[in-house]
Amino acid sequence: MGNILKIIYDRTINNTILNLKDIEKILELLVIDRCLNNYILNIDIQQTRSNNLASYSSCTKEITIYIEMIEQMVKNIEKSILDINIFEIMLYKNLSILQVLLHEVEHANQQKIAYNENNLEAFILRLSFLVSSEYDDKLYECCPEERLAEIKSFGQIIDLMGCLNIPLIVLPKILETEEKMRLLRGYHYRNLMVNVPLIDYFNLGDKGEILECFDFLEMSHGQYSFNERLTFGFPISIDEYGGLMRDLVLSLNKNFNNKLNIIKY
Repeated sequence: MGNILKIIYDRTINNTILNLKDIEKILELLVIDRCLNNYILNIDIQQTRSNNLASYSSCTKEITIYIEMIEQMVKNIEKSILDINIFEIMLYKNLSILQVLLHEVEHANQQKIAYNENNLEAFILRLSFLVSSEYDDKLYECCPEERLAEIKSFGQIIDLMGCLNIPLIVLPKILETEEKMRLLRGYHYRNLMVNVPLIDYFNLGDKGEILECFDFLEMSHGQYSFNERLTFGFPISIDEYGGLMRDLVLSLNKNFNNKLNIIKY
């Protein structure tokens, strides 16, 4: 990731946004770094407006970037962040573009994980592939593939930022808040209970029988850490949900002006 970090830093220090050539270069480096040559065969940059910032097709093995939506995301960042210096706001914009790319690359990586590894993530991914794509829009916020792509890509962004060795004032807290938002995506407090995204996904996707593969009672009693349960959409307690939501709201109020969450990855 060193070459990618250099691209991000060079653009940021010169107060400029990543351009199309940068985006293509970063994607090429990510494909090499993750050994995804068999899972990403083409990169397509489109100007046409879409509801998405980018997309990955497991059929064509192509990543498509919708540049108008990327530009809109950058404009929204300018409007929504409070009390941040010029360098950090530019770094945040460039890291946000990188996060979009990492998200789509992670979708390709999920194909690799699902069919080549034997672990919990691979198991959940293989089961999630059984839910029909006709439910994609309805189940987006609780979909394991989407949640994992968002959570892992933000974790990678935070790790990368830590390699800069530059004193940052506001941006670390902003990215921590963004990560919490992704971890909480799909969780809601309703009827004195906190729903479980993984359960919602298979029930609403008409594959409720798949849930018999999981021991949710065991999941709730110490086998997995709080962060692991959030990552995979497993059960969390009302107290855990309330504590994280309280921290998130306080951070949003402090660092964001009219926080926008209108763009879907």
